Amino acid sequence: MYESTDELMREILAGEDTYLEFKEVVFRGDQPRFANEEGHAPKKIAEVFVSMANTEGGTVVFGINKFGEVVGIDPDKRNLLEQWVVNCALDSCEPKGSLEPRLNWRYLPNLDGVDKLVLHLDVPKSRYYVHHTSDGKFLKRVGSHRTPIPAEQLGRLLATRSLLMPFEERPCPGTLLDSFNRERFDAYYTRRFGSPLRESGVPVERLLENLKLGLRMDDGSWRLTNLGVLLFTDRPQNHLTGAYIEIAMHDHAVADGNTLDVKRFEGPVSNQIESVLDYLLKSPFLAIRSEKTALGRVDKPAYSALAVQEAIVNAVVHRDYELTGSQIIINVFPDRLEIRNPGFLHNTLKPEDLYAGCQPMRRNQHLSGFFRDFPSPVNGRSLMEARGVGFLSLVRESLALSGRTPSFEVIGQGIKLTIFAGGVDADRMITESRGE
Repeated sequence: MYESTDELMREILAGEDTYLEFKEVVFRGDQPRFANEEGHAPKKIAEVFVSMANTEGGTVVFGINKFGEVVGIDPDKRNLLEQWVVNCALDSCEPKGSLEPRLNWRYLPNLDGVDKLVLHLDVPKSRYYVHHTSDGKFLKRVGSHRTPIPAEQLGRLLATRSLLMPFEERPCPGTLLDSFNRERFDAYYTRRFGSPLRESGVPVERLLENLKLGLRMDDGSWRLTNLGVLLFTDRPQNHLTGAYIEIAMHDHAVADGNTLDVKRFEGPVSNQIESVLDYLLKSPFLAIRSEKTALGRVDKPAYSALAVQEAIVNAVVHRDYELTGSQIIINVFPDRLEIRNPGFLHNTLKPEDLYAGCQPMRRNQHLSGFFRDFPSPVNGRSLMEARGVGFLSLVRESLALSGRTPSFEVIGQGIKLTIFAGGVDADRMITESRGE
């Protein structure tokens, strides 16, 4: 906004409004503060950013006092202010990393006609999110003021922007097309379409856009979508915090802080699933089912490999990746395996509906579709097969081994699935794990 100096100066003379705000910056050491304004500066500027993004966008000019006079920024403090502003946008506005202001340093004349350095910052209108400050304030602009968004309006705004573009299809801030693993995408393309990517004759950008993996922005640049980040970047958690799986192995019936082993599995989400399955099904700490035969005691796995795969795939597909900083957690005890997953059940689904064989609307529809094209390390077929039967298969196979139906609970902002070990001598497992 306000590309020419004359246009910007006219707007400054007219005063602050819905689209324009001034900030007079003073420094205490290396820390920016706002003159004649009380409160923690990062919180104050975060309120300005989210209120503009939630309304129609706007411009903040640093170096203008409350009277609309150009006072400027000390050139020696230029880099400090720029880094501070960027950090406020990234760290004090939620969802983190989703608000990307555009910065432009320029000179404006003061009352004496002397050019002064100012920072011109444009906050674009949000298309996909309803932003809030890190302390939970959902704000909008009313004239030059920041006001809370009423609850009813907030609900409508959240619903509208979610429907406008689902989370999977939204551009992931800070990504470029070269962020994705081309070799991995080539292998996927060959597996799905039966010929190498180089023979497609279609530009990679077009393919990524068609598959909802990339998106062209209004300025002509390209971003990976959240889906593209999850499937085809080497470290999704660098962009979507919590996009990993953590496992803790316990030798007690409850989690008491003492663990036999803790592992963190990162990388593309299909790789996470494969690595977790490999670890669980081969781990020396995993419960063993013992049976006596004419030839002596025979140790057998206490869990169905297919049931464990289904449980992990479901966790990855159904989790809410908008809940930042919350990962999938798997706790393994001598007598059971618990999978904790961030996010409520999607689309009014209830636990009893799953046991009744309903066909759920998956939170991440595109991700589940891609999993049909990734092979299962357990049976060589797909990671996700027929719709709506996976959970019942998990229940059926687990019940046959343990005699107990897996339990499904809603806990806080997440869910917990418990699969019980089959025929496990829990006391023996605890003794052996301690080396006794």
